[in-house]
Amino acid sequence: MLKPVASVDLGGETAARGVDLFKTLSVYNFGFWFDGREAKLVLDAELPAVAVVSVSGAARIYAPPGSDVASLEERLLHALGLREDLEPFYARASADPLLSAFAREWRGWRLRSCDLWWALVTAVCQQNASFRQGWGMLAKLVALYGRGVELEGRGWVPLPPTPRDVLADPGKLRGAGLGYRSATVLRVAEAVESGALPSRELLAAEPAERAEAALRSVKGVGSYTARLALALALRRYELPPVDRWVRALAAKAYGVGEEAVEAEWRRRWGGWSALAVVALTVALDAAPLSKALARLESGRLLPEPGAGGPAELWLQRWAQPF
Repeated sequence: MLKPVASVDLGGETAARGVDLFKTLSVYNFGFWFDGREAKLVLDAELPAVAVVSVSGAARIYAPPGSDVASLEERLLHALGLREDLEPFYARASADPLLSAFAREWRGWRLRSCDLWWALVTAVCQQNASFRQGWGMLAKLVALYGRGVELEGRGWVPLPPTPRDVLADPGKLRGAGLGYRSATVLRVAEAVESGALPSRELLAAEPAERAEAALRSVKGVGSYTARLALALALRRYELPPVDRWVRALAAKAYGVGEEAVEAEWRRRWGGWSALAVVALTVALDAAPLSKALARLESGRLLPEPGAGGPAELWLQRWAQPF
């Protein structure tokens, strides 16, 4: 059982940055990690360490005795994006035909980050998959590997599988519906465990293209996967994870050919390119392309109640870990 090792008041930080913790904690989150009032953020799945964060800003960190509390507090602030100034991003978004409504109504949202391993697994599960398929795979992975930790006074919290868990029982990857993606996740696990992948610190210091190339050295990790993982783990936003969905929407909104979308996207968004892609999936509820194009045509560019998109992921029924 883990006991609290630190209490953190995030209220001042969130107020100073204009952060909406409900939006930040709820988007792209499962119901077993967020219940509408507080979220369980896994800061370290190996240690393990978990932060319980209320939408009001009160937070407690649970970890084994002797843990580096200062480091865990810093991880919490990084995970919530509280060190970022997103005003330049929202300034660009406010004049953009795809994200102007989002900038107006969702200005307090921040992207939650995770460790590089889970970011890569998340990105691999999005390959050639619908929103519901990809996130269904992730929920099943958490359920099938069955890792968890008890927090004093809080009950059990599920943990994502570690690279060692996957290497010890790779069959569960196919059981979670990953199909051909199983081989890629297995290779990522091997690369993480062997040290073949650079550390977060080295990747953060590299130019974006070299950081992308380092991740793409793992067979099965392409440009889209690497760029999404860099955004989710390191908050590196320079390179947009452009897929068919983004390409079609941007071509229509920006009036360019699909072959010119990435260049146009990077021209418009600069160092915020990947964050703009993630924001677009939230704004359009990650709807199938035909529905997303129809919403663009009709100007419905905000998350819609009942649409079951990233903003409502936590309300949906998924495989339950316990």
